[in-house]
Amino acid sequence: MSAPPRIAFAIETTLGNAVFLQNLKSAMAARTDITPVWLPIDEHADDLWEGLPLVRSRLSLRGGLRTRSALNQALAQAPVQAAVVHTQRMAHLAHDFMGRVPSVVSTDATPSGLEDYLRYYGLRSQHGGWVGKAKNALHRRTYSIAKGMLSFSEFTKRSLVEEYGVPRARVHVVWPSVDTRLWRPAPERKARDGVVRLLFVGGDLGRKGGHLLLRWARETRLRNWRLDLVTSDTFEAPPGVRVHTGVRPNSPELIDLAQAADLFVLPTMADMSSWAIAEAKAAGLAVVATPVGGVGELVRDGVDGRLVTAGDYPALARALDSLVASPDTLRTMGHEARRMAEERMDLHATCDQMLAFIRGVTGV
Repeated sequence: MSAPPRIAFAIETTLGNAVFLQNLKSAMAARTDITPVWLPIDEHADDLWEGLPLVRSRLSLRGGLRTRSALNQALAQAPVQAAVVHTQRMAHLAHDFMGRVPSVVSTDATPSGLEDYLRYYGLRSQHGGWVGKAKNALHRRTYSIAKGMLSFSEFTKRSLVEEYGVPRARVHVVWPSVDTRLWRPAPERKARDGVVRLLFVGGDLGRKGGHLLLRWARETRLRNWRLDLVTSDTFEAPPGVRVHTGVRPNSPELIDLAQAADLFVLPTMADMSSWAIAEAKAAGLAVVATPVGGVGELVRDGVDGRLVTAGDYPALARALDSLVASPDTLRTMGHEARRMAEERMDLHATCDQMLAFIRGVTGV
């Protein structure tokens, strides 16, 4: 009997990518059909690349060099039959490896999809001039060398197919997914005191729309609510708001906050997808979000939540006032949210589908 194939997973660990890595490792812990080789790529590693002046100031360059080195070291230690590289900027300098070992590139955004991010931060478009053309050519080359692409949304899949020429059959959409046995409703944790509990989770308070939510907390005339904000910023919160910092992904503290809540709110200004929404829906929460990037795919407006235009504070305030004043609607939406999470966002089911795609396109 032949040994299971060794598949290397080189995954950058910035922001939500760390959650992706943690969830993948959890889902594959008991598998015997493959041998995963985990290669986390830390952007803050104290290594050779961090000490080079022309490299340390460029995240994509030092990340790409670290990825190339990690993949080649893994291959030197033992045969590797396939690889997954997340994201494409980690793969740009690994073309030689990808030419020897069939590889899949995973991404939540193309350069085109990141334009909203650039506008939010006041940065220039990536599409202008010769630099933009060179970047576009590099991405096309990386996507063409990859045997397949994993996309976190239909939004990004459309971009890969229509703007970068990736054949549709070579792109598999895997939504942000969570362990629905860990992230689950817990009716016994609800306070039953008539207070509607809102939850926000976002490290970058501004980009994730937290300031709009704080404005609502200051201006709403409703009183039967409480808001928990999980973020990386510390500040003086208005009455009714509690700020939580240092909360780790998948931690008991974060799960407890979700299970005690009634409504998850993420009025994000720029995003591609959201693990936080998947977690909230698995915990049985109605969701208010904005349809930016692929986020709108995760919420069915009027069924398991509400979608409001990014930056439209009056629309956000109306949606929140309406839902906070209607606990029955929140409960109904919460049941629908959980049902969707079980059907489309279950970590073990999506992991099975993802691995079937990886093995299919790489032939291992």
